[in-house]
Amino acid sequence: MADPDARNVNRAPSEGGEHGKYGGNEGADGYKIEIESVKGLITPLEESVVGARSVKNGQEKLTAYLQHCGAPELLESGQGFVKAWGFGMGELADHADVVVDRLYEAVAGYMLADLLRVKDFWPSDENMAKLPSGAAGRWSWEHVGAPEMEKRPEDTGLSKFARKLQSEYGDES
Repeated sequence: MADPDARNVNRAPSEGGEHGKYGGNEGADGYKIEIESVKGLITPLEESVVGARSVKNGQEKLTAYLQHCGAPELLESGQGFVKAWGFGMGELADHADVVVDRLYEAVAGYMLADLLRVKDFWPSDENMAKLPSGAAGRWSWEHVGAPEMEKRPEDTGLSKFARKLQSEYGDES
């Protein structure tokens, strides 16, 4: 007979129970910090998207103030600037929309991982695909076993860059 705890090997150790095995979630915050930090990024980014779209769609209103400036060169230059700025802000808004969607997916992944008490979760494409979806996925997760999540990369390009900035602008007190 198979090990009865085998299906629980990938559950978070902070789940209480005998020797930290599965059970309650006493005293553990799970992925609360990750969820809150990702949620904290979404609202300012959504507000920026609204602002960028208003620049893209309000070019006539922005250039209307230039109509009475008295210099045709200034009017032409200002209109060219607002047109290029509006195009760039529209492109930025389109790409930021994709980022916002991915952030919402990350929050949903963290919440599901927290509910399932998955350890070592981070919202990579591979880990998101391993989370159960629907009744059949949930049954398989509980009865067959949860797949092992991919570990977070130890040293990413972003972490190297952040570490470099932190060393340059360390504690100045």
